[in-house]
Amino acid sequence: MSLYAALANSISGASAQSLALNNISGNIANTQTAGFKTTETRFADMLAQTEAGTQPAGGVASNTRDTLGIQGKLQSTGVSTNLGISGNGYFIVRANTGTDQSPTFTGQTAYTRRGDFAPDANGYLVNGAGYYLFAGPSATAPVTVPTGANTLADLSVSSAGALTGTAADGSTVPLGTLTLAQFGTQENLTSLDGGTYVANGQSETPSYGLNGATLTAGSVEQSNASISDQFSKMIETQQAYTANTKVMSTADQMLQDAIAMYA
Repeated sequence: MSLYAALANSISGASAQSLALNNISGNIANTQTAGFKTTETRFADMLAQTEAGTQPAGGVASNTRDTLGIQGKLQSTGVSTNLGISGNGYFIVRANTGTDQSPTFTGQTAYTRRGDFAPDANGYLVNGAGYYLFAGPSATAPVTVPTGANTLADLSVSSAGALTGTAADGSTVPLGTLTLAQFGTQENLTSLDGGTYVANGQSETPSYGLNGATLTAGSVEQSNASISDQFSKMIETQQAYTANTKVMSTADQMLQDAIAMYA
């Protein structure tokens, strides 16, 4: 391998490990975020362009993927409006494109597993990332729960997705039927902030319904990021990054020495 090849390979290696460190730090920061899915880094060898003969390595390419198919554990929260999904599916959510006093929901439809929903001042259910829960794809307004004197004391979800609240005065309040969006190929979804995703040209058209999934009120799905696993990956990645920088420094010094010989 030439000095230039060694330098180029070490630079691409350090860049790839830098991306991995960025993903790992994000995973560590979100180990306590409801519904968070870890971001993994994938590496692939690049082949250098050569004439006929053997094909030496030409560095490394890296990209990221979200572990959308790996579910976190459900944890009871005691908050009646929190919702957790067991099985395949995403809550249908939208962002508020208006104001807090006059909310509007004209933006794109998004999908999330983050179910730490709580009522805002208007009684709309909104999660910790600021996305509002919609009962289905054709719903024009978010799911609403009673506020004020009739604040919910309890919330239940039937096997068919029917939301029923029990108000503080003991009265029963039907809140509609909640459906989930389900994708056959989840990894093609585009990630937004707050554990939220949108469909794109590569993702399949979602189907709607529970289709074997269950909803649990008073619970949320925990992050699927393990703090111990992520710290182990960070140590390994830091060592790989350091090794690449050492190769880079050595190759650079050898090139400087070679140049000085002919100066």
